[in-house]
Amino acid sequence: MIELKNITKVFDTKDDQIHAVNGVSLTIQDGEIFGIIGYSGAGKSTLVRIINQLERQSAGDVIIDGRTMQTLTKKELNSERQNIGMIFQHFNLLWSRTVRMNIELPLEFAGVPKAERRKRSSELIHLVGLDGRENAYPSELSGGQKQRVGIARALANNPRILLCDEATSALDPDTTEQILDLLKKINEELGITIVMITHQMEVVQRVCSRMAVMSDGKIVEEGTVKDLFEHPRHEITKRFVQNVDDQTPIEELAEKLKNKYPDGQLLRLTFTGNNTDDALIANAIRKVSFPVSIIESNITDSADGAYGVTYLHLYHGRDEEYNVFVETLVQEGVKAEVL
Repeated sequence: MIELKNITKVFDTKDDQIHAVNGVSLTIQDGEIFGIIGYSGAGKSTLVRIINQLERQSAGDVIIDGRTMQTLTKKELNSERQNIGMIFQHFNLLWSRTVRMNIELPLEFAGVPKAERRKRSSELIHLVGLDGRENAYPSELSGGQKQRVGIARALANNPRILLCDEATSALDPDTTEQILDLLKKINEELGITIVMITHQMEVVQRVCSRMAVMSDGKIVEEGTVKDLFEHPRHEITKRFVQNVDDQTPIEELAEKLKNKYPDGQLLRLTFTGNNTDDALIANAIRKVSFPVSIIESNITDSADGAYGVTYLHLYHGRDEEYNVFVETLVQEGVKAEVL
């Protein structure tokens, strides 16, 4: 278990002090995939480096499996770090080394004999799907393949924890899905705790069970991914949730739809879990006499099931009928917002 207790990190500059992390407390359970999301400058990358003590906090405690990290000797800390793998946004591979040699690098530092290094690297090459590419150099690999090497290297010492710092930010959407599926497989098969640092809500949505939202060095909201999708409270969380699968800010999208459909009502429906497969809109339409148009919709997968957002235009109806329509959906567990 990872426990962060009132973590603060202050950077001193020539003219000021910057509080990169400000009083963060979190508990991450063994074997879960935990997401920490925030916009650039939120402090999330500094926080993840504090977990493995590559960055020392100014105040607070980092406790991993009962051991307070900042009290360890240098030798003890180096030993503990072998249980914490790390994956980086830009891969950090050695370009003069082959795939196998990059994967074996942590094992060389740990003094593992050559035969054991080769056996372990072969296992990892197969695990991450790079069979046949073991003798290739990074310049001969795609971005997704490079990240697979980075993942295999991070797993070389059989860590209990895997830290992913923007691990998919440099990848295209299809490759991102493949890497996330691989990380989920690693979590399920090896039971490794994974901490995902990202500014991409779709990453958290797809693989994480719980998440925390950071802004200005603080945790502004924390909970299960499902709960935060269904009931975001902080404005930052709302922005992340509303912009999933759409880069247009929700305010701009609402204004655009209002201009296009000036009459009647515009609804934004949020579906989660099992109700994404039910004919809820059709059932609600049967109870009213006015026309209903679906003007935009998408459903995506998440770790807890499907998640869907649909925009409807209701028109030529009375307020009482509009209320019946909305109440019918709400009773079935659909979140309905009037734009």
